[in-house]
Amino acid sequence: MKSEGQAWALEQLADIAKAAIGALEIVEIVEPTDEGGAVSVSFSLDCSGYERKPAGIPLKARERLLLKIPSNFPLELPRLNFSHTRYRDCSHVQWGSYICLYQSTDIEWQPEDGLFGFMQRVDDWLRAAAVNELDPAGMPLHPPVTYAVSRLKVVPTQNTPVPNAHFWAGYAKITRENDNRIELGQWIPYSGPVPDGRLAAVVLLPTGMPHEYPDTVAGLLKELTARNVSIEIIRLMIQLGVLRSESGKPLIFVLGAAMRGIVGGERLQHLACWRIDAKRVDEMRAAIRASTDDNPIDIADFYVWADKATIEWCNVFEDRPEIVTRRDAESASAWWAGRHVVIFGCGAIGSAVAMLLARSGVGKLQLYDKNWVKPGILVRQLFDRHQIGANKAEATAENVRFANPAVEALQSTADVVKILEIPERRADVLAADVIINATASTMVATALERQFRSWPKTHPPIVSMALGHNADQALMTMAVQAVPGITLDIDRRSKIAISNLAHGKHVLDEFWPVSPDRTRLFQPEPGCSSPTFRGSAADVMALTARMTNVASRWLAEPSPAVSRARSFDLTGQRTGALREFEFDWPSDIILRDGLNGYQVRVSQAALSGMRSWMRRSERVNGRRVETGGILFGHTDEFLKIMWVDEISGPPADSIQSAAEFVCGTAGVADMNAEKIKRTRKSVAFVGMWHTHPGGMPLPSETDYGAMAKLLTGNEFQAKRFLMMIIGADTSLPIISGTVFERADYQQ
Repeated sequence: MKSEGQAWALEQLADIAKAAIGALEIVEIVEPTDEGGAVSVSFSLDCSGYERKPAGIPLKARERLLLKIPSNFPLELPRLNFSHTRYRDCSHVQWGSYICLYQSTDIEWQPEDGLFGFMQRVDDWLRAAAVNELDPAGMPLHPPVTYAVSRLKVVPTQNTPVPNAHFWAGYAKITRENDNRIELGQWIPYSGPVPDGRLAAVVLLPTGMPHEYPDTVAGLLKELTARNVSIEIIRLMIQLGVLRSESGKPLIFVLGAAMRGIVGGERLQHLACWRIDAKRVDEMRAAIRASTDDNPIDIADFYVWADKATIEWCNVFEDRPEIVTRRDAESASAWWAGRHVVIFGCGAIGSAVAMLLARSGVGKLQLYDKNWVKPGILVRQLFDRHQIGANKAEATAENVRFANPAVEALQSTADVVKILEIPERRADVLAADVIINATASTMVATALERQFRSWPKTHPPIVSMALGHNADQALMTMAVQAVPGITLDIDRRSKIAISNLAHGKHVLDEFWPVSPDRTRLFQPEPGCSSPTFRGSAADVMALTARMTNVASRWLAEPSPAVSRARSFDLTGQRTGALREFEFDWPSDIILRDGLNGYQVRVSQAALSGMRSWMRRSERVNGRRVETGGILFGHTDEFLKIMWVDEISGPPADSIQSAAEFVCGTAGVADMNAEKIKRTRKSVAFVGMWHTHPGGMPLPSETDYGAMAKLLTGNEFQAKRFLMMIIGADTSLPIISGTVFERADYQQ
């Protein structure tokens, strides 16, 4: 009762036999009598033409092979066996005769090739086996096999000790366990002090074991004795492990053999784990406790049991660094491994970033959030219902520990703004390799700017992440200590840079909206909840993952003296339009205002513009004539920071001479209006600049008089005025900045 797939396979096999002209002879075909049964084929294959090498499998001139074709072929692979067990010691022959043809059938097997592809694989395998190239140099060794019967999985997490000439005997500390798995931590030598807690017994061999491990205790003890491991050592370690096990708990015996690694390279330990069931462990414990010097019934009990018992091998899921190559080793996220990271805010972004970093192998996380897990946020934040009512930082730390217990996860419910004001707490934060601000809080942004306003400043990179109101756009910035400004500063720069782009309006409308429908806040629980954004867990994770990857790239690059910003956009995937932008800015020129204590940050673009006007004046008017123009930027009165972003040359009605520069006003109002509109109020008139060619940039009596007249009159209504003076010359300018306050002239 052949299936359609089996009939196809037999047709292909007949075609192969016909084309082989005697090299492949079909001896017997047995069709299934029941639906769903396998077709059995016995065939003889000519191997006389294969090249041979001494270490290869000694194939006979003709080999008899047994093929079983399943009913759902080709969606299930055939099984192929030798008709004998002569090659059972070959690492690629299992159960005495089964030929292991594929490393990964899901990847290597192509159903459309049918039996033609399968038989080609058989030919390739036999040719490689004859010349001992089944494990070619540089490729992983084929590991030995234990036929697991236990549902328990054992997870070794630390690199093994190196056994001496005979063996290493000792214990592995059981660090975590449940019904599914047992995790092994520290390796403890037999001769050393035994720590508290549950232990697994361990023997590590400097040599190999058979490629198929015994399935009886007697068979295993025989193999170990042949490798100079005393049965008494095994008994003593098992019995000590029994005494360190709780009643009702199984005992794990770990056997290592030097059979793991790369062909031609160092041989590492291949670990096999044997589970001794809880009932037998309790019986052993009772025998040990009842034993006396005159009546050592525990010893007799052990040997009687060992003579008859079978072995319950477990699956081993490797987590040793020496064995497992991290799957993210070549990714951008590899940068986070072992790092110390502070995260401000454990909401939609922060809780997701924490989990991504935990899986990347981050060493230490300091988590800060003063808010609580509420039911409504579960639709998009990485918390469970059992965490409702918990503090977000504490819940995130709990999730991190579940994902990666090796991470040192610390949590705090304190207000970030207040932490930054306390020297000891601030020092804890600054000890990190990177700070991630995921609060989207203007108060936190202002507190960071205030804390690191001084110049020069010292802090690790500060990455800030924010989502748009529909979670379809995001904005990320990174501040470094070599460039002034933190989140607030770089957000402002981003706004100005995007306002200058032809296709940046969608980002401006998202993060700096002016229309009434966008300035209206979304409250998921009207009247009693904080405003937030709309968006799903998929949206949040998509944008957060992308931001984390880009931050990884920024941090992994050699540290350039630039601050950075990047926009992210999911909506562009629908239109196919390029809607994302990335910027970087070199350090500003920092001026200290000695009159009112302002820090003046002059952009490189503004400085370049002033020098261009100076060179033009030198060409047109001569080197001794003063020139100047208008300064546009922004003032933060609380932070006492004044930004100069853009400049103009001298207005048309300005007066220039070697004695003075009188700045005109023609066209200034129009320029100011254009900049306010374009940058949505981020850039406006802040003052004037002029030169002192060949001299020092100090305000003259004329300058002071002009300021007094300006700030006591009614024509200029602003509260303050920045005067910048550039002395020396364009090749090596000397610059000063003085902020004059109206209040200074009204006392």
